[in-house]
Amino acid sequence: MLVLIGVGFSLGNYLGGKFADRSVSGTLKGFLLLLMAIMLAIPLLAQSQAGAAISMIVWGAATFAVVPPLQMRVMRVAHEAPGLSSSVNIGAFNLGNALGAAAGGAVISGGLGYAFVPVMGAIIAGLALLLVWFSGTSAAGRGLC
Repeated sequence: MLVLIGVGFSLGNYLGGKFADRSVSGTLKGFLLLLMAIMLAIPLLAQSQAGAAISMIVWGAATFAVVPPLQMRVMRVAHEAPGLSSSVNIGAFNLGNALGAAAGGAVISGGLGYAFVPVMGAIIAGLALLLVWFSGTSAAGRGLC
């Protein structure tokens, strides 16, 4: 499974960059929607080996497809300090990993079970989508997206 997730990561990074060249905001919105959909489908798909394998590739792709457009947004906004802004952005990704693990742990220890972990992930992706949506409308007026 880890190899399949890695394949998804590579595919997502490639596709995210390609699509972000056309539309940064559209790429973020599209792949966050895909991320929400696949996480909601994981409890059903994971009941078979083939479904689990496919869901891990799609999940990996959707997860890493948001990285290039997010990096592009950061570089557009903070173009005067690209090194600093890039390192802070990567730090934010790592913080997100830690907070995601904490949220997943809270779901499990709260008694909701393992099957609810991807549902919580979908909720968090939905919150991210709202942030993209609202930040895109305010940034578009300033010519940043």
